[in-house]
Amino acid sequence: MKDPLRTLAICLALGLLQMLGLCAWLWQAGAQAPPWLSLASLALLVSTALLCAMGARRLHRLLLWRRRRSPRPSREVQAERRRIAADLHDGVGGLLVHAMALLDPRETRQRQAQELLEQALLDLRLMVDAMDAMEDALPVRLARLRHRLQPVLDRRGMRICWSVADPHAAAGLSGAPDLPVLQDLPDLPRGQPSQQLLAIAQEAVSNALQHARATTLWLVLEPVDRADAASPGRDARRALHWELRVEDDGCGLPSDPGPGPAQGAIPPGLQGMGLAGMHRRAHAIGAVLDILPRAGGGTVVRVRW
Repeated sequence: MKDPLRTLAICLALGLLQMLGLCAWLWQAGAQAPPWLSLASLALLVSTALLCAMGARRLHRLLLWRRRRSPRPSREVQAERRRIAADLHDGVGGLLVHAMALLDPRETRQRQAQELLEQALLDLRLMVDAMDAMEDALPVRLARLRHRLQPVLDRRGMRICWSVADPHAAAGLSGAPDLPVLQDLPDLPRGQPSQQLLAIAQEAVSNALQHARATTLWLVLEPVDRADAASPGRDARRALHWELRVEDDGCGLPSDPGPGPAQGAIPPGLQGMGLAGMHRRAHAIGAVLDILPRAGGGTVVRVRW
């Protein structure tokens, strides 16, 4: 059999049945049987018991190993992640804050260094948040992103326009906006897919802060309601998707984006801006990533799944 766990369980069951049969035979007919046959049966019983004990120990180890293979981390792993996150936040984060306080923003070079340290501190805090909440849904992760991002935007004189739809939160609010076909809308991702989408949003925000020279950011998470082209015979059928967008009103794309991400192409001139990693993350969760010019100037990073 291909599954060693199932094979070992079957062997253990057969060994236990053999032990029961030998015990029953020795109890009923062992006294009338020849001595050599009784001794041989007793030796076979002992050896079978030893093999079953070794097999049970091996089965226990296989069960623990299979449990560790689960994508959901154990409590010990989660506790260790929280400890590392706390050490990073208190240690490295504190050093970055002190380094920023030593710089004079009135001098150009020191102001540039301060902005780099500020970006490093933001990335560190976002990484700490990701390690501390692996199973949170995407809206909760985006809310943490906004909480960390707002002080940086305030210091740079930028504003953020926030529009994040959460069907589970909106279901209990009478005045919440009506989401299209709420009962048929796919659930928002958690765990690793949620982490990948958050990483794409972080990279898009980081590019806007470092390269776009923008004054406004838009972060939008909303359902997209489109006709299902794959099923033309069903008029009432609609394809419901989620869409995450990060937009800015900055200087725009440095060159023509070229072919779309469906062909796997990376826009020329953008390879140094983390686009390859964004495409890999989107592909890993079956999403589609588009880098588009924004109407009125700027850039749109859009992910659909």
